[in-house]
Amino acid sequence: MDERDDIPIPDSDPEDVIEELDSVPGEPVRLIPKSALQYHPRVADAPDLHIDDEVGVILGRSASFHSKYSEGGFGMIGAVCETSDDMLMSRFGMPVNLDLMSPHVLLVAGKRGSGKSYTLGTIAEELALAMERQEIQVAGVVIDTVDVFRQMMDDNQDQTELLKKWNLESRGFPVSVYIPRRTYVSLPDEVKKKSRLFPLAISPRELTSSDWGYVLEKGGQLSTTLDNLIGEVLDSVRKGYVLETGAKVKMKRDFSIKDMTRCIETNPRIVELYQLSTRTALIQRLRRADRLGVFHSGGTSAQDLAVGGQITIIDVAPLGSDAEAVLAILTNMLCRQVLTYRMAWTDEGTSAREELPPTWLIIDEAHTLVPRSGNTPAKDAIISYAKLGRRFGCSLVLCTQQPSAVSDDAISQADIIISHSLSHDNDIRALQQRAPAVMPEQFRDKVFISSLPRGVAIVFDQTTENKRGFIMQVRPRVSQHGGSDRLSGLFEAARLRVPELGEEISEFEEDEIDETLPEEEPTADLPEVPRPPLNLSHEDWKVLDDWMQKYVENLFAERMQEFRITEQASPRIEKEELLSEEPVEIEIDGTPTGIDEIDLNAFSIKEFSELQRPLLEKALTRKVLYSPMSHNFLFGSEVSHRETESIQSVGTDPIGLLRSVVGVLIAAGMKYVRTVEEEGFSFILLRKDGLRASVSAGVSVDAVSIPVVIVGDNQKAIVSIADKLRTAQGR
Repeated sequence: MDERDDIPIPDSDPEDVIEELDSVPGEPVRLIPKSALQYHPRVADAPDLHIDDEVGVILGRSASFHSKYSEGGFGMIGAVCETSDDMLMSRFGMPVNLDLMSPHVLLVAGKRGSGKSYTLGTIAEELALAMERQEIQVAGVVIDTVDVFRQMMDDNQDQTELLKKWNLESRGFPVSVYIPRRTYVSLPDEVKKKSRLFPLAISPRELTSSDWGYVLEKGGQLSTTLDNLIGEVLDSVRKGYVLETGAKVKMKRDFSIKDMTRCIETNPRIVELYQLSTRTALIQRLRRADRLGVFHSGGTSAQDLAVGGQITIIDVAPLGSDAEAVLAILTNMLCRQVLTYRMAWTDEGTSAREELPPTWLIIDEAHTLVPRSGNTPAKDAIISYAKLGRRFGCSLVLCTQQPSAVSDDAISQADIIISHSLSHDNDIRALQQRAPAVMPEQFRDKVFISSLPRGVAIVFDQTTENKRGFIMQVRPRVSQHGGSDRLSGLFEAARLRVPELGEEISEFEEDEIDETLPEEEPTADLPEVPRPPLNLSHEDWKVLDDWMQKYVENLFAERMQEFRITEQASPRIEKEELLSEEPVEIEIDGTPTGIDEIDLNAFSIKEFSELQRPLLEKALTRKVLYSPMSHNFLFGSEVSHRETESIQSVGTDPIGLLRSVVGVLIAAGMKYVRTVEEEGFSFILLRKDGLRASVSAGVSVDAVSIPVVIVGDNQKAIVSIADKLRTAQGR
């Protein structure tokens, strides 16, 4: 029985009493008052929506999932603004909540000025708020083509009264804003700091020959000769080449446009095979691309942009008319890298996804990046992300003025569609054909769809029990949305600035020519920790297109990181069984010689407050790897391999478990060196020939974690010792 059954049916028009529903006794959800909703058409079909009386309408979450997770992990993006002939069935004013815990593919459509970018900003705000409440741990990346999202850091003072009606308060968010590198370097330091600006750069190594065609020529169609030449240049720069003098130009895993033009001018093979006019034409195009100031060696990576708990705005608007090509390359890179790292996991059982969290990628102007016909550098990458991203915890929001112009392969993956006003017949038909829920006859009328006011949208959802589409008013933004400001003027001035004579946009190394083999990269002051190999499941590898497989291979080759295809299933779901509920017994044959010289009673067991088991293991392992005393012992000289084992138990004496773990290492031939203490952590250091090991320990409530890191050049010996630990633990 509906909770409103005891409300007397009024004789007056239902719209006249909507305001009263906000105070109906027993109604737990606070309805948005009629005065806050600008548009309230009457729809004949009764609404059949997924309702939770405590939160309102639910989008993107099934009833079974919602019963498990209750009201957490939602974002309130608007309110139902349609009315019904049956007052008791009306959901007018009920908040609309988007599920943010599960991955989704959303399509936001609408003609220019209909409010679709405003809706994207609302979704970004709700992601930020849910992360603040610690209900979700994701990264949000918004690609801004029109310079309207970076103002999220400022509060919306223009609509304070309207926000009160929605039970909201104006506020800003600590977003990070990436702008083209050339624009960034031309701004004063105080502006960069105040506006939270960071330089955006794309490494030329990320671009294939076809990508370069798209950058160098409108439409991406280079002549056959220029296409062959750019391929030859890329191959030569990556592998190195020999000058006429016999000197060798070093191979480069990372390079600049300057390196490419120098190769065209000095590589004897290229000079011999291609005419001067062809070489000059390509050099001119490359220099024009260099003046954009966004292509730079050591470019920005997905790990810089997709940061857990943070909204990142990528503002390409300062590039003006050149933004489309850069946007396509950048989106290509982001989609591929995010998907690659979300798929992988390490040999030591730690998910590589911890390096790159579940990511919400929000893309405007989707019809230019993933068109229905034709191709762009981003098209295949976006389609793969849409098809596979949800499998690995990643969400995609595509926004477009022309849904009919967007690839069916991308839109068919959308489980939620939010459509603002549309005018063209093709776009309206596309919406009708692709709507993932029943569309009332009233909504099919062209006049109805084209006359939706700004900020009002029809919503369709196939994930939940929302059987038909409904009309929603998007809530007001709590932060600023767009608008011109002083910074926009500075961006424009930087874009129009002509580089001074002799000024170089690209930085490059002078020492590029060597008479011998390529030099190794200089080592940092503190040696880097070698990355463990990454695994990709055979099942996941099979679903990747050939071009994506090639990208994965090249990405890991460039980063000098091993990866393997394994029959083991990938850990798509976070597993709670990382710690056994039973005490772990470590068995040692006898008492190894040398263990008695270690005073374990003086060892400091680090105590943590209540932590999730994976976080306890991760925190301790990082301490072993990066605490200076432990780090310097392990990586004081260059090492090639490392293994990390983490012994986990519940309800076990930590000193007894530590003694057993160290006993296994000593039984394997390792010699005790010393025990060191730093910042409340103790580390037992051991050595065997060229191998070194460091052991620490910590507890959280009754959970015990003992991480062991073993490094050296003899991989076989390292693996053997790690296997002994696993065997002793019964794994």
